[in-house]
Amino acid sequence: MILTGTEIERERTNGRITIEPFTPEQVNPNSYNFRLGKTLRVYQDMPLDARRTNDFEEIEIPDDGYVLEPGRLYLAHTIEKLGSEHYAPTFAARSSVARLGLFINLSASLGDIGYTGQWTLQLYSMNRVRVYPGINIGQMMWWRPQGEIVLYDGKYQGSVGPRSSDIHVDFDKQFARQRFPGLGATFEPNEVGPKFDQLSRSSHDFTVPTAFCVPAGEFTDALTDEQNASLVDAFADLKATVGAFFTDSVSRIQKTGAEIHVPEQARTLLAARLHELFGDSDVELAVRSSGLDEDTEGSSLAGVHQSILGVRGADAVIEAIEQCWRSYYEAPAVAARVRAGNFTAAPRLAVIVQRLIRPTLAGVAFTGLDGADDDRVSIEYVEGLADELVAGVAVPRRTDSAEVASGPAAQAAADHPVLVEVVDLVRRLRESRGHDIDVEWAADADGVHLVQVRPLTAAREVSAVSTDPVTEAHRLYVDELPAGFNLGAVAAVYSGYTAKRGPAHRMAHAQQVSTGAGWVIRFNGRGLHGETTAEALRRTLSGGTDECVLDFGETLRQIVVPKEEVLGQLAVATGVTADGTALHTVVVRDFIRGELGVISRRAGETGLVVEYTDEGLMALNRGTAGGETIVVKDVAAGYDDPDNASFPAAGAVLRPHLDEIARFTAAMHAKHGPVTLEWVFDKGTLYFVDYSVLGGDDTVTVAHGEVCISPGTARGPLLRLDDDALLRRLSIGPAVSIDKSQDVSEHEGLARILDLVASYDEKPVISASRPYAVLSVLIEHVAGFVFDQGSALGHLAILLREARIPAVTAAGISGAEAVISDGTVATTGRKGE
Repeated sequence: MILTGTEIERERTNGRITIEPFTPEQVNPNSYNFRLGKTLRVYQDMPLDARRTNDFEEIEIPDDGYVLEPGRLYLAHTIEKLGSEHYAPTFAARSSVARLGLFINLSASLGDIGYTGQWTLQLYSMNRVRVYPGINIGQMMWWRPQGEIVLYDGKYQGSVGPRSSDIHVDFDKQFARQRFPGLGATFEPNEVGPKFDQLSRSSHDFTVPTAFCVPAGEFTDALTDEQNASLVDAFADLKATVGAFFTDSVSRIQKTGAEIHVPEQARTLLAARLHELFGDSDVELAVRSSGLDEDTEGSSLAGVHQSILGVRGADAVIEAIEQCWRSYYEAPAVAARVRAGNFTAAPRLAVIVQRLIRPTLAGVAFTGLDGADDDRVSIEYVEGLADELVAGVAVPRRTDSAEVASGPAAQAAADHPVLVEVVDLVRRLRESRGHDIDVEWAADADGVHLVQVRPLTAAREVSAVSTDPVTEAHRLYVDELPAGFNLGAVAAVYSGYTAKRGPAHRMAHAQQVSTGAGWVIRFNGRGLHGETTAEALRRTLSGGTDECVLDFGETLRQIVVPKEEVLGQLAVATGVTADGTALHTVVVRDFIRGELGVISRRAGETGLVVEYTDEGLMALNRGTAGGETIVVKDVAAGYDDPDNASFPAAGAVLRPHLDEIARFTAAMHAKHGPVTLEWVFDKGTLYFVDYSVLGGDDTVTVAHGEVCISPGTARGPLLRLDDDALLRRLSIGPAVSIDKSQDVSEHEGLARILDLVASYDEKPVISASRPYAVLSVLIEHVAGFVFDQGSALGHLAILLREARIPAVTAAGISGAEAVISDGTVATTGRKGE
């Protein structure tokens, strides 16, 4: 609604409109005429640059006038100071001036409510026009606004004379707003993470401390090509080896993460964003990680990323952002993602920069804590910051909406008004979200502030925390776990071990066959770092071997560490601190490295085949080591007749154990059918470790000094693979096993091999030094395999027989073509001895 002339006069008299000096005769029916001031400002150098101050010259208009040249911009000013804190001003040229072909603004005719000063005019003429100081050149109108008024407080406030463009002052600020969105801005939720998205949504209707977000794309853009390539390679290796080299891989990942820094341009824009939102005051800020996969309905990933409180100043904020980034590539965060099956190298982490509330009271509140039918608001709170409460360190006060509704308790009367406000906040949030929620809040003199809101990820019955120190150990193959024991990420690992190995280990104990120990351990940070509880766990693990194997889940397994380092490795992989209350579960087994790795299997109805290597069971089983073979035609006939039992010289140490091997192998065969048994020989004792049920041929054939790994006939071009370092590394991790095969073909090295195999017109015969387990990815793509040496009882051998892919060991072959026929191999080249 535009003000009439009489209303303009009335509001000017009432002090709601400023016109100085004021002349009643300048009032029009719905505007006020303003006059041209004496000074003109003209830019000197072209092109003009929006990012810097542009040079200009000033011209004083003489009393006899000044001629404006066509096509040139002149900045001028009004004589009058004009403005209002109550009405929105616009201005335009007098119609008589416009008829001379003179524009007094090019595109900026709207002023801001709250601006008061002389107005800068943009004079641009179509003709040569002489102007004079003091002429009525334009008219100001005022409009009645609708809605809450926010007064102008910008860079042009109180101007005197013409003002050239100060767009450069806002240049960084404008781009900073786009790069680092604030609450209520439009953004892609998958760039800022659920945490900031929820806060932004809530800021329209609830009190949320001022904040902006550094989106995940900024983290991605901060990576150099070299850093990105290093991370991709490290995570691909971590996936392919399923954590068997977790410590080495994470050390490499951490080193790369520590070298990531906020780029210079982003630093400049961050400083501008901080200045705009928080000014130059010494305001305290909280810099919080906002993982793109955090705070979803299925997962919280709580606590695995860094948050820094009490940060002051741009340099400290930037350092805190880098700390948050680094935490994404620290061991606890990497382990958490790996346990969830996420091996993505690209960073999925945003960072929130928010005004820190120094509260009188702060806490958490939940709805639905006792299930879907629970309509109460449950509250826990402390005096001061809630970080110790969230970490489980502080002992909170507890209440719920029913107690709050009944009135203040005598001991908490001063807290009651805040708690009433918290209950109202949480219920309104619950209604707006449509699901149960987990809320963090803080209250100061200004009321209750919403700090965080997320879906409730776990009801009380499935509690995964304990405020007491916990280091609880149960024997893996023997003990029944207590009711309600939460296995978490190791559930599938535990069931696989106990369903398969449990009965076998119990049978071994019954037959007085030695086995290694294993435990299911549940712990929290307080237990792992507590002197008494940690010592109790060390005593449980003591004895037996010097090393342990750690399994954290299906995707983070078989990490071998010295026994004295087990507790430290648990802390690294889970990120628990001395104050941690979250419970974690891990499977720990004695790792018997031993002097020999041994595999046994029945041969026919009466015989026995035993393979062994001093490179260890894992090397033998994964095909990364060649083995020697003991062949016994008839166990009942004994081992003294060379025609019945063939012993390599190094196999003599196993002779005293052949009865034990034969007896238990036969017992397992009777129970499960054709099996291979895995053993470790250490310091005079033979330990049973594991077994595999065979689905292929029940016969191992030794002919012409070559081992028939898998019978059959095959013919094709001979392709030699000399990628031993790669194949060895990928085969050591449990990526490929008899019971389960994980696709590792996307690994860069294997992808290259697959492409090479696919380049042949017909399926090739692969020649390799050993039957590496990871070569199973080629089974569907090749005609057969020839190995220089290797086990006929290892994992790949079993898979080849099941797939009916012919394979044989024969050292030193070469040539263009190869023919395999039931344990023999012929080539167009030379065959070794």
